Amino acid sequence: MQKLVRSTVASMVLCAAFILGGCSGGTGGSEGENDSTPGAIEVEEDLLTVDVRVARSLLDPNDTLTDEDIVAAAGEKGMSAAVDGDAVIYTMTKLQREELLTGMRTSTQSSIDDLIADDSNSIIGVEFDDAMTSFHVSVDGSRYSQLESLLVLAFYVPGALYQQFAGVPQEDVDVAVEFVDDTTGEVLNTGTYQEMRKNLEQ
Repeated sequence: MQKLVRSTVASMVLCAAFILGGCSGGTGGSEGENDSTPGAIEVEEDLLTVDVRVARSLLDPNDTLTDEDIVAAAGEKGMSAAVDGDAVIYTMTKLQREELLTGMRTSTQSSIDDLIADDSNSIIGVEFDDAMTSFHVSVDGSRYSQLESLLVLAFYVPGALYQQFAGVPQEDVDVAVEFVDDTTGEVLNTGTYQEMRKNLEQ
């Protein structure tokens, strides 16, 4: 169980780690608990650049980074960042955004490969679309456990981040995940990102 949770957490933070790549944890995080509801991300486009407003609590859920860490990490990637309360505003060229989105798809595939290689779960394959709106998870039905439903977070979070960075309005962002027995084709579990958000808000 602990190994499963660790795998899920590692997968959740991989996309954020890609965005904050090269950034080490700081010592000056703000006090207080973070909102557990996934944060809003807004995209504003100009002719040459794109401004992306990201909830800081989504990028740094453990509140381990200073403002300077976040700004420096963006600079290392050739972008600018400004921290505004619980928001980080990234300014990048459209080409940089395309490269970022490509990197997010790559990092998601990497985390999926790690999940498949981890014999503590029953996952034997994962397919997802280019827009990262749906994930089809093939499992060994004889080994599948309902505890593995926790792994939906490993797909919801990168899928939602990708869509929001791509400019999909927050209210339209959704990620569907289904766990399917690879032998029988039976759908063992299914859920969506929006369903998770509604449950968190209750």
